[in-house]
Amino acid sequence: MGIQTRGLTIYRASPVVLSGDANPRRWIFKEVDPPAHSEGIEDAELMDVDVVQSTSPTTFDPLVFEQLRRWVDECTQNHELCKIATSGQNSIFGFQQTIRLVDVGLDDSSPIRLVEGFRVNKVWCNTISYQWTADTPKTSLKKHNKAAYSHTVPTQDWPKVYQDIVVVCRALGVRYIWIDSFCIIQDDLEDWKVQSSMIQDIYSHGYLNLANVLGKHADGLEVKRDPTTTSPCILSRKFDDGSTAYWGCIEDGSWREQIQDAPLYTRGWCYQERFLSARTVQFGQQLYWECREQFDSESVPYRKAFYDLKHPDLMTTFEKDKESASGALSPHEIWNTVVKIYTTTQLTQQSDKLVALRGVFNRFWERFEAKAQQGRNQQNIDWCIAGLWKRDLIRHLLWRRETYQLDSIPNPESWPSEDDQFNARATELLNLYPSWSWAACPSYLGFGICFTTQPSDKVEDMIVIEKIVPLSHTQTDYTAFDRSALILRGLLYDGITAIDMGQVFSDWAAKAESSGTVKHHAQLLRRSAWWVHFDRPLLSPPPKPEKVGVLMIRLVGLGEARQTRWMHGLLVESLGVGEDGLPTYRRMGFFLLRSKRGLIPGVEWPERFETGEEAETAIKEVRERRRAWPLLRLV
Repeated sequence: MGIQTRGLTIYRASPVVLSGDANPRRWIFKEVDPPAHSEGIEDAELMDVDVVQSTSPTTFDPLVFEQLRRWVDECTQNHELCKIATSGQNSIFGFQQTIRLVDVGLDDSSPIRLVEGFRVNKVWCNTISYQWTADTPKTSLKKHNKAAYSHTVPTQDWPKVYQDIVVVCRALGVRYIWIDSFCIIQDDLEDWKVQSSMIQDIYSHGYLNLANVLGKHADGLEVKRDPTTTSPCILSRKFDDGSTAYWGCIEDGSWREQIQDAPLYTRGWCYQERFLSARTVQFGQQLYWECREQFDSESVPYRKAFYDLKHPDLMTTFEKDKESASGALSPHEIWNTVVKIYTTTQLTQQSDKLVALRGVFNRFWERFEAKAQQGRNQQNIDWCIAGLWKRDLIRHLLWRRETYQLDSIPNPESWPSEDDQFNARATELLNLYPSWSWAACPSYLGFGICFTTQPSDKVEDMIVIEKIVPLSHTQTDYTAFDRSALILRGLLYDGITAIDMGQVFSDWAAKAESSGTVKHHAQLLRRSAWWVHFDRPLLSPPPKPEKVGVLMIRLVGLGEARQTRWMHGLLVESLGVGEDGLPTYRRMGFFLLRSKRGLIPGVEWPERFETGEEAETAIKEVRERRRAWPLLRLV
């Protein structure tokens, strides 16, 4: 077993000696168990690790490209999960006749030009994930240069990253690549709407995604390096009998530093690109290969896929496990994980918060909703609203702004502080999206405990959503992103008398200023307690206590074995009466109320139900009362 020391895991090593090779580059690291805290291989099978000590001073060395071609060949020929992810790849799709691609040719003599309107069966197309710089718009596609670019694209002013893309494509024998700045007319909103709506198809059916993980910290994909800094260290000791023992040292967390915390993946748009791509090669200090079945690097090929929460292949994990009775991930678990990861990223334009996830929305619809609906166009109407699933909208309302520590955030150095700029963003989001949508939250978020923990537990919704009323339309034709109000029937406590709201708001202001941990906990009467997670910093003087209400959403724990019940709900602020005569509220936060007694006014329950029949009777009583609860509007 590897010996774990601070920052390193040490293995017994054996050289692979090739004929005529005085200094072996390949080693076998022996392990009994996978290193317990080595990032990404916690689920690895017991195996020997094949290690290569690189001699390449650049990531564009011929030996490096040779390794890249081996990864591509192995994946495209032998990986069944990758074939599932790209099913139908490179056959004729409607989107192929609409998109544009950059034709880079197959050698250095080939002209580079913009092409569109493909009507062939096989179009091998690479994609790219990168960060725009100040130079990107200088050569991007515009209305005035579109005709000229169809003949030849001048490359003398190209950023280095584009020049490197051409080198990689030609080395792989892939003639076409999709680059957003060249394939979408940047000064044509209508063209942007059409082309951006096909992001899912483009990245899902792409041959290989090239990721510039160093972002603005590197000129392009190629990195000059000292090869010893990317290779495991080999230690040796000679013994008196003439034998030699070798040990290899692998730095723990190098994958996280190089990939997971890379500047590229602080960007919201790039999260979607990584999620959708079947296979990605990451260009950093060394090359990292990532597909549905394998994660490799130049130096340490683990040869085992990550099923880590931060890995984009959550969809294929579901596909792999859904036929089995155990270990299956539900669509909601996958979706909640996607949202939690996505909300750790940043966007230049807050109006892109849902648009930048549109391809992921479409992928989920195809995988989980399409069978229940007829016709692809219905996805715009029938399955989600403001980033929440209509089919399970009540549960999805129970997101919460998370209490975070810096070590729990993938990119802590990029995480915003509670300052004026952050407050301005929180205000902008609240104006762009309905308060009940997670898109209106300016921070990293999680979800309430909406699952049962004992077989006898019961869960009951406290509201009924009667209608969804559109309030405004987005710039796209994707109506699922429209700003809407929820007309619901539910029970709301106006003016909370059992809670000192002055203390709640005091905590809100103080904690927001100190650490960004905007949470309040209070002990109530009758062996009850509650927790509040506020959705955003205190942007203005707090509302008067009589303007604040608690909207109960879901009750958990009505089982015969339960002594504690949990009420999940929303803290809301009254905005008065709307034009339709309904009281109107805006969400302020998420609350969790714990009690051993009844949680509904006028309903008295014992501390525990003795039988399942007693619990069922209590649930029926809730349902009867729910029919008479008033209508209200949540905006």
